[in-house]
Amino acid sequence: MSSEAALDRLIARIRELGHLPERIAPEVARELDKQLRANIAAGRGPDGKAWPLRLDGGQALQNAGAELTVRAEGSAVVATLRGNAARHHLGKAAGYKARGIVRRILPSRRLAKPLVAALKAVVLRAGGKVLRGG
Repeated sequence: MSSEAALDRLIARIRELGHLPERIAPEVARELDKQLRANIAAGRGPDGKAWPLRLDGGQALQNAGAELTVRAEGSAVVATLRGNAARHHLGKAAGYKARGIVRRILPSRRLAKPLVAALKAVVLRAGGKVLRGG
């Protein structure tokens, strides 16, 4: 293959990177879902900090994963909560609001480092595959 043809192939691959967000959004959604569910199971927020325990000393929101949905919409990833988990996330759960107890489930500002690392790995893996011609 001539160097000109090789350069043309590389340029075509680089142009493919522009379509990467739409192509990998489903994979990013799966990884985000996995990470958020791991946090819920461990009783911690998206920042890695442990949630306040329940009044009886038990772990809070053990079933919050059932109220979590993470999906890809075009190039965006949307995570939503329903029911009791949403009320806790917003600090509006009955009985907890007056005490100022909030149990964040979804990231609201910046993504925590472990979550960034997991999502970055997905992006780099997919980008590398495109550049290698895979």
